[in-house]
Amino acid sequence: MKLIIFAIATGACLLAGCYKEREDVPVITAPDTTTVSLTYKERARTVLDDIYRSYAIAGTDYLKENFPAQPGDPKYAYLWPYSAVFTAATLVKQLGYTDAVYQEHFDKTANGMNGYWDASRTPGGYQSAPVSEGSSDRFYDDNAITGIDMLEAYRVTGTAAFLEHAKAAYRFCASGETNEAGGGLYWNEAVRFNKDDPNCIKATNVTALAATLALQLYQEEQDAEYLAAAKRWYDWVKHHMLDPADNTFWNAVWLKDLSIDKTKWTYNSGAMIQNAALLYKITQEQDYLVDAKAWAAASYDHFTRTVAGQGKFFTPNDPWFTAVLLRGYLELYGVDKKADYINTLVANVDYAWKYARLPDTGQFYEDWSGADLGRYYSLLTQTALVEIYARISLWKQEK
Repeated sequence: MKLIIFAIATGACLLAGCYKEREDVPVITAPDTTTVSLTYKERARTVLDDIYRSYAIAGTDYLKENFPAQPGDPKYAYLWPYSAVFTAATLVKQLGYTDAVYQEHFDKTANGMNGYWDASRTPGGYQSAPVSEGSSDRFYDDNAITGIDMLEAYRVTGTAAFLEHAKAAYRFCASGETNEAGGGLYWNEAVRFNKDDPNCIKATNVTALAATLALQLYQEEQDAEYLAAAKRWYDWVKHHMLDPADNTFWNAVWLKDLSIDKTKWTYNSGAMIQNAALLYKITQEQDYLVDAKAWAAASYDHFTRTVAGQGKFFTPNDPWFTAVLLRGYLELYGVDKKADYINTLVANVDYAWKYARLPDTGQFYEDWSGADLGRYYSLLTQTALVEIYARISLWKQEK
């Protein structure tokens, strides 16, 4: 069952300049778990290799949900973390790795993605478990995420099939839109008509991420349908899910009584920052840039905390969510060269590389400050670091 709720940087120079005396640069106090000094590009590859070593299931293209295994684990990883590994592998390819070991991993993961595609229901969509295991729930947010992942793979490889997969995922997402609750997209296909089910919700994550997918498809194909849908979904999130008190986003609305789940997650802000920056790039309308800058500042204020003696860290849960927040910050950086938010995150994962990893497996603590292992065993927790290191490498234009 899918859950809803689900730094060394002191002397590093970034695009915007070198670190100086700043409170958000952690002080080295914790035990050193590794003395290996690697570029961000090398770190991304190292973590990806560690993932395949620990999570691969022999004789299959699939991976484990957790390592070590946890009670109630499925036979194979769910779509969400598996698709995240696909993007991680894609980004490592973009960094220039072409060796046979890497290529085998990429090919197996790309092939494994096909195993989650369910064409037996209309419209076709990605389901949460491989179809070899029978029919399983299809989530609109999973499909938005997977569509974005497929489109990234298309942009890196030029393989037309990946673009077609992204468009198919978009069509599935679009089928989850109705006028109820003022618009927006449902979260779970199976319960969308059962208002008594607590999972019958319109969710910020799926609506915002589907808008990201639509905007990126528009950039590829200039199809007005994509831009119109993205604007519609962006507007719904902005007008229905934005907390005016602090400019961050609530999680969902229950269809039963239209009450609001006011939980806040980094990826909801990240997706909307990215959307606003993309819309500004596409339309040159200043209001979108104003939104992106305001939401980036708000997310930084809301989702960071000061760790005594170490500096400022992003929220210590769900690192993949924070990877999506980084996507937003990077998209905004493309139109507004403010690097402070990115610098803090870079400092965090620099610190985590040295002080928040298990020495035997290389697995990262969920809390990058090193205070708490958290869900270190989760495939998604580990995969987030591949994406983050890879995107930092690309941003820093490492060779």
